[in-house]
Amino acid sequence: MNDKEGIFSIWAPEDSLWSRWAKPVLFAHLDRVQPYAEPEPFIDVSWSPDPAERIALVLDLPGSEGVALAIELAARGYRPVPLYNAIPIPSSWALVVPPASAVDVVPIVRALMINADRLSQFSLPPDAPPAFLLDANRQGGLRTLLPNEFDNRSVSFTTDFPSANFLQANGITRALLVRKSSRLPPSDLAHTLRRWQDGGLALERMALEVPSSRESFEVAKPSWYGMMFQRALASFGFRRSFNGGFGAWAPNPSSG
Repeated sequence: MNDKEGIFSIWAPEDSLWSRWAKPVLFAHLDRVQPYAEPEPFIDVSWSPDPAERIALVLDLPGSEGVALAIELAARGYRPVPLYNAIPIPSSWALVVPPASAVDVVPIVRALMINADRLSQFSLPPDAPPAFLLDANRQGGLRTLLPNEFDNRSVSFTTDFPSANFLQANGITRALLVRKSSRLPPSDLAHTLRRWQDGGLALERMALEVPSSRESFEVAKPSWYGMMFQRALASFGFRRSFNGGFGAWAPNPSSG
């Protein structure tokens, strides 16, 4: 399947409670990648809670790893909710070697495309517990960009997620943060988790490389937590695309 709207509707079906939060940003660029499938290693999801426990998962994993894991979780009964909001390098530069973009999101676009058919085969109920997908590389390692590099670093906002009240109204009383090695939430995600915590959700976390590391935790108040201008501060230095999402060319400093 290569129809943009059709693939997005598989990842964000109209009857799902969580589709209003699914971001269409990357789906608009499906025609930019070749839909070839690479062999996927075995992905163990035996650590995941039974969906009947009504736990929201937040998969903060690098690149396409979150998509691959989400498909296996969907087979268990979770609804993947892609929250990726960075666009790939413009097509006229797609063949630049090495890729001149801060974050390589093309593997994510490809994973969303090639896994759509499999996802469509699962009969998930509208209120299936959510598995929110973020790219752990979204801020590009906080490195200094090269002149004229495509800056598609991005940041996650609290408004990208349902509120604690909405989650609780739909039977979700706990949230599990899943990262690859570190269990510490990045600063942007900490604001969301703290809001959930303040709203009464119990928080857990784990490192995927050490599934036995799952534990309860609390999030300390992040800097500027709850301030009206926190959103503006969080996105300061990131470049918005005029078509939505994050992505624009880094300026070339004057040689004068």
